[in-house]
Amino acid sequence: MRPHIELIDENDYIWHAAELPSGEGRALERRLAADEEDGSSSLSLSFPTDWGRGPGVAHADTEFYVVSGSLEYGGRPLGPGGYVQVPKGVPMDWVKVREGSRILHWREYGDAGFDVGGPRRAGGEPVIVDADRIEWTAAPTAGPLTPLYIKLLHRDPVTGFYTRLIRAPQGWTDHRLAHHPCYEEFYTLSGKMAYNFGDIDPGTYCFRPAGVKHGHFVAETEIDWIIRSDGELINWYTTDEWIKWGGAPENYDAHDHHQAPVISTLPVRSRSRGPWTGEGM
Repeated sequence: MRPHIELIDENDYIWHAAELPSGEGRALERRLAADEEDGSSSLSLSFPTDWGRGPGVAHADTEFYVVSGSLEYGGRPLGPGGYVQVPKGVPMDWVKVREGSRILHWREYGDAGFDVGGPRRAGGEPVIVDADRIEWTAAPTAGPLTPLYIKLLHRDPVTGFYTRLIRAPQGWTDHRLAHHPCYEEFYTLSGKMAYNFGDIDPGTYCFRPAGVKHGHFVAETEIDWIIRSDGELINWYTTDEWIKWGGAPENYDAHDHHQAPVISTLPVRSRSRGPWTGEGM
């Protein structure tokens, strides 16, 4: 499984050669998180030169999101906000990335393996989205206290696994502790938020396994994230909390043993977020 990461600033990580087999050109990566059991990874990529790779079949569910610059997928150009998702075992078209681009890249349920010209081994089709052409939609009000806004990029109809953009307006706040039955990871694209565990600003990354409680949040500016989760994200809230993790369940049964366990160990943290002191948490 991936470790709990709360929070890191990607600028605290070094660049090294990207694990993108069969590509031509230079690509660098910062590995934000990885699962050492199956090879799943969350990566920030930088391209000192033009880079490209021909058609083939990846060993993992594969996603690309353009932060800056441009990516071309099978002849379709995508600028900032461009998104591509190709299921594991489904043929992937050729990809070209322009020099100087920054791309977020995820591999899920598999490693970096890539079979050039390989045969189809699974059903499904690629998803290609230009997020700039999607309208923001208000999130259901049964969850967050004040409106959040969503752009859905991809959702698996069977597992509920999704990738989406989230926007919080300036002043958005939620004082409750929340946890979920699935993992949740995010990368901050713009804006700033104050949070019990440190400031959240561009380049801040987090990975929370299922059951990790988190909060309180205050959006100091409008703030955008890209968020992924390996199932339907249900918010279970705790109020009147005591010390760090105790409190009264608000809308979930704390004694329901079918829920994922609540995790309270200290997670990975990068240096610019400050040391864990046990105070102010």
